[in-house]
Amino acid sequence: MERVGFIGIGVMGRPMCLNLRKAGFPLTVYARRPEGAGVREVVAAAATLAESPRAVAESSDVVITMLPDSPEVEEVVLGLGPSQGLGVLDGAREGLAVVDMSTIAPSASKRLGDACAGRGVAFLDAPVSGGSQGAEAGTLTIMIGGDAAVVERLRPVFAAMGSAENIVHVGSVGTGEVVKLVNQHMCGVIAAASLEALVLGVKAGADVETMARIVGASSGGNWQLANPIRLRAFSGTFEPGFFTDLLVKDLRLVQGLGDELHVPLTLAAVAKQMYEAARAQGYGRDDYTAVVRPLEELTGVEVRSRKSEVGSRKSEVGSRYGRHTHACASVARWAHIRSNRPANTKSRSDFRFPTSDFRGAGTRPAVDGSSRRGWRVGYNALI
Repeated sequence: MERVGFIGIGVMGRPMCLNLRKAGFPLTVYARRPEGAGVREVVAAAATLAESPRAVAESSDVVITMLPDSPEVEEVVLGLGPSQGLGVLDGAREGLAVVDMSTIAPSASKRLGDACAGRGVAFLDAPVSGGSQGAEAGTLTIMIGGDAAVVERLRPVFAAMGSAENIVHVGSVGTGEVVKLVNQHMCGVIAAASLEALVLGVKAGADVETMARIVGASSGGNWQLANPIRLRAFSGTFEPGFFTDLLVKDLRLVQGLGDELHVPLTLAAVAKQMYEAARAQGYGRDDYTAVVRPLEELTGVEVRSRKSEVGSRKSEVGSRYGRHTHACASVARWAHIRSNRPANTKSRSDFRFPTSDFRGAGTRPAVDGSSRRGWRVGYNALI
């Protein structure tokens, strides 16, 4: 049985580690915050806590990384920055396999594959889909790029975390990430479009559950509507299965791949600005279905199920909006700007959204001066 190392015990990593332990795999883990509740839970399941990524590699036959973005994965695997001399490859030996299950740039996966090959280490990029629900249930879809023989060697490890029928070898190193970014493009656009349409329906007087039932049985039905939107938006909890922050990151990667290959991605760009607006209002650590919140605030309605025990959250919406005005890139503010533009403002180009990515919830967009009387907002892209 393979000795497994795991780095990155977050919303996804914690249940993945627990499922590896349930399947009987010896497990060594590393976490920068070992005091975290998730880390303690994994250690309580008889995992060994290591002091560095290098120590994980020294104790393992396969090391899995599940981290936020390309720089974190490269730091931990290659031993860069704070991990200098303490990376996975610093403790590697010939025959070790490194499996990155994060969602990162395909180009980063290829760099990691080349670096590993130079040390006699196998590398697979194996991003997942299914969110925290799939991670808890051990039913993740896993799309794997890399050597087919290594994939087969590690199939029992993957099977502890994912559905056997959805563990798929998709091609060479980097191809797993390409397939994942295609999925994330569709996920982000479909969720945003579905919620926007539901806001329209509610504003026009239609019942949320009735719309969901009819659309679900019609040509507009989709997985987003049937699962995370129903579970998190309709209930008003927005408990994160997948952070808004991370979907913004994934859509940035989608756009980066499109730029690299000269593929125009108009819908991805518009969707990303919608999620940016939600993040700028403080919903970055909420589920990505919170993309509906700025739309709700703009229209004065809420997409909530009458079956929900949560009840009305209009007062909460207002109070939360108030708490985040310092970081606001509000659609409502955009509407105010559009209706009160100064006489010397000739075109919408004077109201372009910031070109740089917001680097986190609460990052303040650029102010265009007192004559503009507010923020320049990404929703201009929608007019």
